[in-house]
Amino acid sequence: MKKYLYSLFIVLTFCFSTNAQKRKGHKEKIKLLKISYLTEQLDLTSLEAEKFWPVYNEHSKNILDFMAKKSDAIKKELSVVKEIDSINEKKALTLFNLTQYLERKKFEERENYIKKLKTILPIKKILKLQIAEKEFGRKLMRKYRHKYNKGQ
Repeated sequence: MKKYLYSLFIVLTFCFSTNAQKRKGHKEKIKLLKISYLTEQLDLTSLEAEKFWPVYNEHSKNILDFMAKKSDAIKKELSVVKEIDSINEKKALTLFNLTQYLERKKFEERENYIKKLKTILPIKKILKLQIAEKEFGRKLMRKYRHKYNKGQ
């Protein structure tokens, strides 16, 4: 299984490095790399994986939705006024309240996600997941930083 995952990781890394596809393709490749990385790091049993991935995918989608709503609200307001200093206090308060509401919802989503994970995985694997997610993000940032610096 580990040989298979390693091979998959190598193939996906190679695919990731090609420039044939644009943004959407990159997002899919990153998602596949992340799945491969997390699967390897967590060493999930088939039963754990069967229960874990639907919960993980739903949580990821919900978090992205909250982040997109927050970003869209800010972009929408800034597209009208061009800068934050131009917003009147009433609009600023409305925008602030919306962003705070979305942050609370994101926090609640995270709490519910952890509750669900506790019924699926042992706590050690939940800790491994948190560490692996952060490490994957760091590796991805290093790769992009290196790629960006090479291009200059």
